[in-house]
This record gives sequence, structure tokens and C-alpha cells, in this order.
Amino acid sequence: MPKKKNIENHINSGSYQSIITQEEHNSFVGRETELALFNQCLDEKEKSMKILNIYGTGGIGKTFLLYEFSRIAENKNCLFLHLDSRDFIHTPLTLAENLLIQINSNSENLNDFESLTLQNCFQVLRSLSMKLKVVIAIDSYEQMGDLDRWFRNVFLRQLPENIVIILSGRKRLKGEWEESPAWRKLIKQLKLEDLNYDQTRSYLANLKIKDEFLINTIWLFTKGHPLTISLAALNVEQTDSLPATINIEDEISNILIELTRIWLQEVRDQELSNALEAAAMLRSFDQSSLSYVLNQSISIDIFTKLTTLSFVRRRKGGWAIHDLIRDAIRVELKGRDHQTYQLLNQRCAWLYHSKVSQTNSVTDIAEFFYHLGDEFIKSTFFQNGIDPDLYLEHVGEHNIIEVKEYFEKRQKNIAANKVHYVNRETSSSYDYFVSQYHNKRESELVDLNYVNLMGHNVARLLKNDKEETIGVSIVIPINESTLEQLSSQPVSASFFQSLSDSELNDYAVPSHQNSGYFIRMLDCLDPADTSARSFLLYNLFPLLLSGGRIVTSTPLPFFQRLLKSFGFKEVPNATNYDFGKGYPSPSYILDVRGQQLLKYLGSFAQKRDTNDRMQEFSGTYSFTDREREIVKLILDEFSNAEIANRLFVAEVTVKKHVSRILKKVQVKNRAQLIKRLMEVNYF
Repeated sequence: MPKKKNIENHINSGSYQSIITQEEHNSFVGRETELALFNQCLDEKEKSMKILNIYGTGGIGKTFLLYEFSRIAENKNCLFLHLDSRDFIHTPLTLAENLLIQINSNSENLNDFESLTLQNCFQVLRSLSMKLKVVIAIDSYEQMGDLDRWFRNVFLRQLPENIVIILSGRKRLKGEWEESPAWRKLIKQLKLEDLNYDQTRSYLANLKIKDEFLINTIWLFTKGHPLTISLAALNVEQTDSLPATINIEDEISNILIELTRIWLQEVRDQELSNALEAAAMLRSFDQSSLSYVLNQSISIDIFTKLTTLSFVRRRKGGWAIHDLIRDAIRVELKGRDHQTYQLLNQRCAWLYHSKVSQTNSVTDIAEFFYHLGDEFIKSTFFQNGIDPDLYLEHVGEHNIIEVKEYFEKRQKNIAANKVHYVNRETSSSYDYFVSQYHNKRESELVDLNYVNLMGHNVARLLKNDKEETIGVSIVIPINESTLEQLSSQPVSASFFQSLSDSELNDYAVPSHQNSGYFIRMLDCLDPADTSARSFLLYNLFPLLLSGGRIVTSTPLPFFQRLLKSFGFKEVPNATNYDFGKGYPSPSYILDVRGQQLLKYLGSFAQKRDTNDRMQEFSGTYSFTDREREIVKLILDEFSNAEIANRLFVAEVTVKKHVSRILKKVQVKNRAQLIKRLMEVNYF
């Protein structure tokens, strides 16, 4: 019988193995459910076979969890046999040989076995299982396809029933494992998810990373993916700068490319690879949308292969790739084949543009803006995806007390806010800063009395899965019952008082109708909670489908930039100073009445198309920045004189640039130039 040593004895021995074992144990966080179940399997006295199927995406921590299982088993004087299917040829004999070698290495007597045979392996395992708990763990089991049937129908059937089996891989056990009621009864499926925020903090603390900015930046970038956290932490460890000067975004592309290499080991088919690239451009996909984006039919066989990859999961309305993996694939494709990246992304935008006109769906209009490629919009509205645990609750008599409690909490915690948004795909970041003065002034302007004055229906409470109120949204419908208050209250009054009588009358529709909406407040108790803030912003998309006008006023540069990105226009003579003399707050409006919505979306699509074409032209013909400006104006049908006026240069200078442009494109005149450039067609 192998004599197991307690883990402490290993640690005290001072070997490399003991040091690594202790360090891995010290840095292990989370996985409480999995650890509890494994301990239960080891502690059970009754003889019944248990098969634990641990599965999850590459880098999720499957092997690391097996190492922790091994340490637990060793502490309980159990025998833990850990094989990796990548380390041996997949034959019954080599499996038996590897098990016997591991058993031998755990024994003080190295001459226990007469021969390394399959029969001898079964005999030894039976003998050992009568004296102690035995665990057989096989990592990377998804690569055991050629031995899977034998392993299930021969090997396992001859094992003693009290041996615990752990099969770990990227994919859950399927086929006969699921089809057979008998096997289903023995298997416990354990899907590993990303670490949560607290677990990520704990992991980083174990690595001596305690700077709040770094922790939040790493969290935003990694979303709790263990391997990515480790790589990001490695970047910090290798940086000699002070924590305040470390810029983790500089290494984002390199980290994502390395992760892509790991994840795409599952993809060995070019047709599947093409489908995966298209799927990575979409936040949610089905067979039809993939066919549209690729501009070709996707076979059922390829689609099935795609949806059975370990990092693809079913979701409402289709399928989705793990967020981090999707970003990694996009970054890799963008760097390797920028033209294909642009083509696929543009077709995604046109897919949702065509859908909006048919469905009037909030999801479709949101996806349209996502694929327009505006980094600022993507980083703020789509920072962490849409958290399914968050929801907005309408305010009424039944919960008005919660509004009072929310503003009381807000009043007690007035401070300056700085929120860091990270765009993994472009490695860029944006800071949302609000001064303590602004927050104090906003608390004076908006409270329970304001909600009571405007009507309870203007407010919605943002809640989490624990039913805790973590934010508030105040969006006021504009009609005859709210117009008087909007025209007299700070912040909104400047816009409505700037209107003529006929314009004001146009907004005074009956109270059961709305002529538009005034966005007054989007607020979170925890300013660093980007998921909550993105959720509030995302839930403004329905306003675009309201068929009215959307109005707001803000002194904050961050929101002013966001409004302009969405095509809001600043209203002349409607700036207020309600936040203070040194804080001008312009008013902004977006008109989406009637056919305005489709024109509005069309203008974005056309702008995107023009920008994509200009980028393609510049790459194809090596235009300089100035030549690129001139080409764009030529396509907009400006004369040389008009171009000179716009660029503040002499007309003769423009003529010289035009001559060089014609030479580069190998055409003789403007008409031929326009024709040649318009032949660059993404479709």
C-alpha cells in the first residue's frame, strides 16, 4: 500500500515541489461549491461510484482546481492519480502504464508491480481501493475521443465502485454519457465560471497587488477570467514603475493574442475558422445572421461544430461566444487581416440596420450602434455586457419610500467620482470624472421632493439580484401634465423657456401621450460600478423608438461627448448655469419622430460606410492625411476652390494634391477618380 505523506511534510522538506505546492495553494481562490463537493466525495463511507465532470473554457482554471483537489486528497491520506490526456498515446495499455507509474511514484516501495499491464492495473486499483480512497483524474479529456468509448464501456466498468473519477475538459460529457440513464445518474456536471469581483480582488491581493486603480482596471479588462488575470498580474509584476504609473492597457493586445492561441486549439478546420471569425463580430448569432455576415450559406454541419466549441454558449435569441474570447478573436483578426475585419463589422452594422426597420426592436437598435465602431459608445454602453441580475423597477406608492432611502444614502456619501472604462479591443480607456461639488449640487436639485413634483412614474429604481437598490433613473415624459414643471425647474427650464409659443404648444400633447422625454438623472450609489452605469445607459435605447424628441442638459464633458456621439444637437440659447456660474450646462436634443428615426440611423450607416471607404482608399493608394481629406471632399462633390476654402490653403495647393491623387489612382480626371474609388465595394 502506498504510504501517503501529509502535505506539511512535503512543505517542510524544502523541495521545489513543496514550494510550488504551497504557493499554488496560497493563491487559490473561489470554487467553494466544487471544493465542497469533492470533500463530500472523499468523506463518503458508502461504496458508490462518482464521476465529476469539470468543464469550461481554456484558462478558466480547470487544471488549477485539480491541483487543489490533489492537495485536499493528500491531506486526507487519499491517493490522487492525475493524468493529462495530452501526455500519453491514447491506447488502453498506455493509460494503464501511466496509472501504474503514478501509483509507483506515490509508494515508498518502487518494486510493487511485476509488470505494467492492463490486468495488473485493475488488480492494483482493486487492492488499493480496499485500503484507502482512490481518485483518478484525467485532464484535457476532450482530446480522448479516440479512447472515450473504451474508457467508458471497458475501463470504468471494471473499476471498484468506490473509486472517484474526475474528467476535466473544455466540453461537458455528451453522447452516450448523456444518452444513457445509468451514466447520467453517476455523473455530476461542474461548469467552471469566471471569478467574481471579490474573488478577483483576493487573487490579486495574494500576488501583492493592492492598488485600487490597478485592481479595478484588471477587473474591467479580465472580467474575472483566471488566466487573463494571471497574465495581467504578470505584466504588473514585471513593471518597475510605481503603481500609479502602470498602464495595463499597453499589454492588452499581447495578452489577448496569447489567449487566442490557447483557445483556438479546438478549431482545426478553415471553414469553421471563418464561421468563428464572423460569430466573434456578433454579440449574439444564429445560422441566419452568420450567413448574412459572411455573405454565404453556413452548413448545418459547420454551425453545429461552431456551437459545440467550449467557449460558445446558448443564450436568449441565439448563441454567443464568451466575451473575453470574442474580444481576443476580434483583436487577432484585426491585426492579421484588417480588411476582412472591416468587411465583417460593416456587414454586421447593415444586418441590424435592416432589422430595425422591420422589428422596431431595442436589441436590434442597440446592436446597430455597437457595430458602428464608435469606441466611446462601445466602452460606455457595452462595458460588461448586459448584467442579467440587474433590473429596473417602476416607482409608485408601494415603493416610494425606497426612493427616499436612496437619496438619503446618496446625501451621506457625496464625494468625487472617477470611473475607468476599458475597451479591450482597441486597448483604449476613458475616464468618467464628476467633482464632489457637482454631486453635492445634484443632490440639492434632485431628491424625493423632485420625484413627487414630477410624478412617481418618472423614476425607476435599479436593483440587483438581492433586490437592493443600487441606482436610479429619472426620465420625464413630456406632455401637458409635466410641461409646466419642466419649464420652471432647474436644468430643464432653459430648454423649454427657449421655445416659441408654437413650439411649446407642440410639446403640450394630452397626458396619456408623450411628445418626447427629458433625461434628468442616471445615478449609481457605487460610482465604480461600471456594470450598473452601463445598464442604465443601455436602457435609454428604447427612447430612440419612442417616436418623439429626446432632450437633456448636462455640464459634464463625458456626457456631452456621449450625446454628440449619438447625434444629439446642441440647442442655441438654451444653456443654463444651474450647477454654478463656472459650470455651463448646454441643452441637447435628438428628434426621432416619424421617419426621422430611419433617416437618423441611415446617416450613421452612411457615415460609417464613408469612413470605411476612406480607410480602404488610404491603404490601397497610400494617401497622405491631406490627400485623404481632399479625396473625401471630392467624393462630396466640392470644387477645388471650395476645398481650398475649407482647408484654409491656396487653390493651387489643392490642384497639386489632386494631381498627385490622380497619379496614384492611375486615372486622368475627377470623374474617373470617383468611379474608380466607388468600385471599392464591401458587398
